[in-house]
Amino acid sequence: MAVNVSRFHEVFRYQSRAPVPELLEDLEVLGGLDARAEAQRSALAWGGGLTGIVGGAMALLCYGAWAGAENAAEPFSDEGMQLLKVVALVGVTLLAVGLFLFLWRFALKDRDLDNRRYGLAQVLLKRLQVDLSPDAPVRLKLDLRPPDLLEKRVKQDMVGWWNTGFFVDPWFMLETRLADGTFLRIRMVERLQKRERSKTSASGKSRTKTKRKGSARLEVSVRVKPERYPGLERLKARATAATRLPRRVELERVRVAVDRLSLRARLSDEWVARPEKVAGDPEAPAFWKQALEKDDASRTATMMLLSLYQVLGYARRRAKQQAARGRRRSV
Repeated sequence: MAVNVSRFHEVFRYQSRAPVPELLEDLEVLGGLDARAEAQRSALAWGGGLTGIVGGAMALLCYGAWAGAENAAEPFSDEGMQLLKVVALVGVTLLAVGLFLFLWRFALKDRDLDNRRYGLAQVLLKRLQVDLSPDAPVRLKLDLRPPDLLEKRVKQDMVGWWNTGFFVDPWFMLETRLADGTFLRIRMVERLQKRERSKTSASGKSRTKTKRKGSARLEVSVRVKPERYPGLERLKARATAATRLPRRVELERVRVAVDRLSLRARLSDEWVARPEKVAGDPEAPAFWKQALEKDDASRTATMMLLSLYQVLGYARRRAKQQAARGRRRSV
């Protein structure tokens, strides 16, 4: 499925059900659109700033020259004054153009996507590809809009002295059936609090303070055939003990039923899709250390899936052992 660029720039959401190679191609397109938007915004910021500075300097110099000529014994000639007006007009025009270019970059803000969101999808698809048949369809849904949109706000309330908006953003979902028949679902939901408080000083000046507080919930669940894993619903304690997560990532919930297992972990809002070391960069060691201090979402999802499979393997082995003991008793 090829990405409809015009449509995407209207909604900034992506949804498709296709084999992994097709999804990865679409995500490459989204990454290209994001890179182009970042380059355009950077060019507009630099171009607008330089153009505005040059134009403002020309206008100020012309004003200074005119003011100096007015106080001088010999004012500008008509030709000189005309040239001064032309240069001043050019300067004011450049200043206006620079301001327009600088402000235009804000119109492209929505097109500058959060790299982590489509990056997480890319990493997980590449890792899952080895456990899928070549043509196995994968359903992928991405909401690449900012998490603090008004339509994502679920509540507005006071927290202490702070006027707080509560936002819930279920932006990621991946569903597929693995080669062994297990149905896999991975979801991520980001939660955000935007707090605002106004304070008036003794002099009568009003100042507004704002702060943000957020987190991310990553959920990995599998659905299986109950007859293959009998007694699965009694293994909640086993699932909790078997779960291994990266440092600082908190296991928030474990759910076990006859035909499914589910884990949910809590990550900080500064999670990364996958830390990447920049080869040949002298600052790479510092960058790598800083990246490792953030929660790795793709590694967390992988470890959660492996933990679930460890429980499934235990349930399978236990069922076989019980069946073997039953056969020996019958003999």
